[in-house]
Amino acid sequence: MNDQIEPADAARALSEIGRRREQVIRRTAIPRWYWWAIAVLEIAFAADADYSRRGALFWAGNALLAAGMLAVNGLLLSRQSRGPALSPDLVAPDSGPRLLAGSVALWPAVAGVTLGTNLGLEAARVPYPATIATAVGMAVLVAGGQVLMRYRLHLLAPRPGGRG
Repeated sequence: MNDQIEPADAARALSEIGRRREQVIRRTAIPRWYWWAIAVLEIAFAADADYSRRGALFWAGNALLAAGMLAVNGLLLSRQSRGPALSPDLVAPDSGPRLLAGSVALWPAVAGVTLGTNLGLEAARVPYPATIATAVGMAVLVAGGQVLMRYRLHLLAPRPGGRG
């Protein structure tokens, strides 16, 4: 009995392992559509707030925002729970804090840009300041979220043998 593995078979097996590993890494990332969906919901809510200010239309906008956020986050969670989990062996020990810091920094940056823009627009008496400011802030969110996911892929992808 020959226990030798042919080099071509070994190369195919390693290629398949690499392909599946990348599939798991990509499946566990937050997809582009998520960032855009959040942005659209937030901009629509800001437009509603600018337009209606108070009353039934304002509260309907609140309810639609809440329902939309639940739907988008539920879709993301169901998508991610269907696939395999990302093994800790694939993650470099020092990458977790860097990714967490990036994630934590993104939201205050979005809030700061949005608030600063809104205050400036209100001071200049520009109509619909919340809508415009939220659109600017959501541009930061979409761009920042996609940069964060590319950085995550960069941290995980170059480690074909696991850690190290």
